[in-house]
Amino acid sequence: MKTLDAPEMVEILSVVKENSLVKTLTLDCKLKAKPGQFIMLWIPGVDEKPFSLSKINGSKIEVTFKKLGPFTEKLFSLKAGDKVGVRGPYGNGFRLAGSKICFISGGVGLAPLMPLIEQAVKKKRNVTVISGFKDKTQLLFQNRLSRLKAELHIVTDDGSYSRKAFSTDIFESLLASQKYSQVYCCGPELMMKKTLDLCLKKKIPCQLSAERYMKCAVGLCGQCCLAGFRVCKDGPVFTEKQLKDTEFGTYSRNAEGKRIPLHW
Repeated sequence: MKTLDAPEMVEILSVVKENSLVKTLTLDCKLKAKPGQFIMLWIPGVDEKPFSLSKINGSKIEVTFKKLGPFTEKLFSLKAGDKVGVRGPYGNGFRLAGSKICFISGGVGLAPLMPLIEQAVKKKRNVTVISGFKDKTQLLFQNRLSRLKAELHIVTDDGSYSRKAFSTDIFESLLASQKYSQVYCCGPELMMKKTLDLCLKKKIPCQLSAERYMKCAVGLCGQCCLAGFRVCKDGPVFTEKQLKDTEFGTYSRNAEGKRIPLHW
């Protein structure tokens, strides 16, 4: 397996429509990647964007993405047999730690956690997964999760599936009776900020996958700065100590570097 420093065109082996807005591409690509790292996907004539890996399987990788803008709309239209450019993997991924672990996700934030969840279960850790979605139409990886020996809590914002709650509500309620040795989190930043605050309050080690606008992916342009870190190079996974008392959860930045306040 290798690291690709320049885009290499690879074939899309299969496309799975997870729901109306999310698809998973299986790519014919061998990469030495860790859970939480990301790759840059290039569509010639369109653009290049960062994506985390939802499965790492030696001879191939999987990318799960949500249709949000022009690039992902084009990516959404691709079929098996089409080709995309790949470079990476980049950044610092998750580090598996702890014997009693809680994974907390929101929406497609479940994708980068899945390889680590499966790794933790395989290593016989005590695993709890809390996954929140907007509604029942946006659920992800339900069959994949059900095959794992893990405590599962699937919730929706509107109560159309399971309980009406946010993933952080479930996490906060579990903390009343459970003591976790490690927490992992990925999803909307405000959700991650609440998780961060709860972990700091309870003094639980936490690793969070942050997102910022990325261009170069190798730490040169400075576009993705967060709390003095370059998300592409120093992250995207950060610890609770690194993000404590920073602008994380307060604002993000757009392509021009302008601050965008975050609101519920």
